[in-house]
Amino acid sequence: MDTLVYAISMHLASKNTAGVARQSSFKILLCCGLLSAGSAWAHLGGDLASVQADQQAWGAGSSSPTITGVTVYTQALPNGVIVRQYVNASGLVFAVGWEGPVQPDFERLLGSYFQTYTTTQRQQRRGVNVQTSDIVMESGGMMRSFNGRAYLPSALPAGLAAQDIR
Repeated sequence: MDTLVYAISMHLASKNTAGVARQSSFKILLCCGLLSAGSAWAHLGGDLASVQADQQAWGAGSSSPTITGVTVYTQALPNGVIVRQYVNASGLVFAVGWEGPVQPDFERLLGSYFQTYTTTQRQQRRGVNVQTSDIVMESGGMMRSFNGRAYLPSALPAGLAAQDIR
């Protein structure tokens, strides 16, 4: 990535546009930094390391009780949102739940399933309700009181019911 940024900045500098080159290089570095930071986000289908990265990024208090072979990481975000990330014994984030006065960062929470969320949100008038063999997603609420959950049905551990995810 550093080589790419260097090559682009050298190309711009060769055009005799030093000021523009510095501005462009800064923008490229900023974008690269944002893209690489996104890969550390905990998300549905992510791993335990990404949950720990979220704790640091959000500056959130956390607790992690274990139920039925599942560790639930509960994080209280500074904006008042409570996020629960359910991690199975092999370290897979197979479910997330949330509640709070504002909507959570769905792109961060849902990862590759975010596109499903946005598509469904455009099609449904109130809230989101998706039920497929790959994912179940429920989100709703009203001003200052939002909640929801998303989980991977095929990854639910034995002994844990879908109703236990909140």
